[in-house]
Amino acid sequence: MSLAQWLPLALVCLLGAMSPGPSLAVVLRHSVAGGAPAGVLCALAHGVGIFVWAMLMISGLGALLVTQPAWFDALRIAGALFLLYIGARALMAPPDEAPSTEVSGGPKVGHRAAGEGLLIALSNPKIAIFFAALFSQFIRPGAALSEQLLIATTAAGIDALWYALVAVSLSRFGARRSWRPQLNLLNKVFGAILIAIAAVVVWSVMVPG
Repeated sequence: MSLAQWLPLALVCLLGAMSPGPSLAVVLRHSVAGGAPAGVLCALAHGVGIFVWAMLMISGLGALLVTQPAWFDALRIAGALFLLYIGARALMAPPDEAPSTEVSGGPKVGHRAAGEGLLIALSNPKIAIFFAALFSQFIRPGAALSEQLLIATTAAGIDALWYALVAVSLSRFGARRSWRPQLNLLNKVFGAILIAIAAVVVWSVMVPG
């Protein structure tokens, strides 16, 4: 793949990563609650999930999933349930919970951030739809494995870097410090957002069209 072919791919992947959604909400929550380390771990794990989706779509397995309505709806429901779980946990977090005391070096919160980052990517069927449209434009018939890996790595790397930049920016520019006193309120806001997204997904499955 030439540089002229790669640059449009990278731009589209960047625009896709920058679009707001549940992934951004999860990265923001961990970044505010646990600082840059937790946010970056969440971002990197999300990138791994993107790589998995990209390789599935390139191999054709992901496309098969998208074309099977029952399987695809099951994935959407699973994703909605995961969002509901994260949102409910955020809403019910006790006011005196202080994730920052665990994170700045705490493996427990780091593992939680990474786990949620990975699962939020794997359980989001919109990523499959995005890659189905994207790869139809950039993958040539009979493309070599090296080219396929380059495309998947580009998508995953740009995604991880974007969300890591978001996480680091919150810490670098003092945003986390100013938001930390309102962490309980932010937990409630993030939780409500994730639950609302889950409800919209379930509604779209139950009442198609």
